[in-house]
Amino acid sequence: MTQDHVRNFEKARDQLLAQRRSLAQALADGYKKGQTENHIDRLVKVQAALDVITSAINQDRLASPRAGASEPAPDDRWR
Repeated sequence: MTQDHVRNFEKARDQLLAQRRSLAQALADGYKKGQTENHIDRLVKVQAALDVITSAINQDRLASPRAGASEPAPDDRWR
């Protein structure tokens, strides 16, 4: 179940990364009164959302047991 949540966060992050690239391209194209300020505001909000989502992904990954991860066999613990 947690892996589904992580996948959703990763998809959302991918969408935001695409938005960030698009906004950066718009800013790189040069100053356009009104639009440039709007792009900057949107870029700041997108980056904040990326930070939150990246943090959520990291927290979910740490909280969930990894597939195939288990304790070593009793004989292997001391090697």
